[in-house]
Amino acid sequence: MNQDAPSPLVTVVIPAHNAAATIGRAVRSVLAQDWRPLDVIVVDDGSDDATGAVAAALGDARVRVLRLPARGGAAAARNAGIAAAHGEVIAFQDADDEWLPGKLTRQMAVLLADRRVLLVACGTRFIAPDGTDIGPLYDGQIPRTGAGAWTELLARNTVATPTVLAWRRDLLARGGFDASLAVGEDQDLWIRLAMRGHLGYVDAPLIRVHVVVGSLSGVWTRRAYREQLRHTLPMVQRHLALHRAELTRRQVRQILGERIGRIGRSAYSYGALLHGAALVARASLLGFEPLANLLFLASAAPPSRWLKRRLLSVRKRSFEDQWFASHARERGHPRLRAATSCRPEDVDDRDKPGHDELP
Repeated sequence: MNQDAPSPLVTVVIPAHNAAATIGRAVRSVLAQDWRPLDVIVVDDGSDDATGAVAAALGDARVRVLRLPARGGAAAARNAGIAAAHGEVIAFQDADDEWLPGKLTRQMAVLLADRRVLLVACGTRFIAPDGTDIGPLYDGQIPRTGAGAWTELLARNTVATPTVLAWRRDLLARGGFDASLAVGEDQDLWIRLAMRGHLGYVDAPLIRVHVVVGSLSGVWTRRAYREQLRHTLPMVQRHLALHRAELTRRQVRQILGERIGRIGRSAYSYGALLHGAALVARASLLGFEPLANLLFLASAAPPSRWLKRRLLSVRKRSFEDQWFASHARERGHPRLRAATSCRPEDVDDRDKPGHDELP
């Protein structure tokens, strides 16, 4: 990195469809970054609400609104933003998410430190509609960095779109996002970029990903696993076919096994029991966590879930009875002989332990 060279312009591309309620928050979190120079393109993807007007009303000269005449989907909207960008570096943001302070500066340091790095991601936190922090995205798994990261990205995605920044020239050279993919188009592009260079990563939660009911990703819904089977898995299989000579037989089985296994667990969890079990069994035959898959099927089955709820209910009642007996014994309660049958509400709640103290 040339210390005397001017800092490259970063253009942040934000596709938005009917996002009037959240686009202001998303753009403001970008404008609050300390990286300069910086500009923003909000791609209004055929919205029929006030998305474009809300973005324009922010009144910042760094924000441009690019209105598409008809809805083309996230991939087409991002491609339009890349084409219209002036920046050497493109960063992606989603219309319902927010960046935390310092996000761009920390990631740009990684991008500029090594010319082999073509894209940089970072950690994220999932935020529920009520504002509750659910935890890290991808259960806290982070991507492999450096060369060869593409093989792990084939097996599982650990790169969220609003975390990514990349050189514009490399995005154009790879053909941008594949607009024929209804979902998984982002994973496809990260894989193609990682095949040509290094993946960088900042291991810190610099993004707040807000769960939005009815979003395209369909997070935590039955639709999500169907879309993965219809679009994402075939995309992975195409990459495997194209790059079969670069992978061992064991790697191919591992990649397919993990992809199929995770889709199967998702399907099973959301009630598609036969389909989910068949996918999990197939993953096990490919060598992906056979014992863990067996335990998952046993614990996630409807009878097991019912039994666990019953056991927890019985355990709670048993604890309350035991606690009352002990409490009565310590205080010489006159009804000690019947303590195990007493109701817990008969006792002064001020002395009763809270739920967080249950064993």
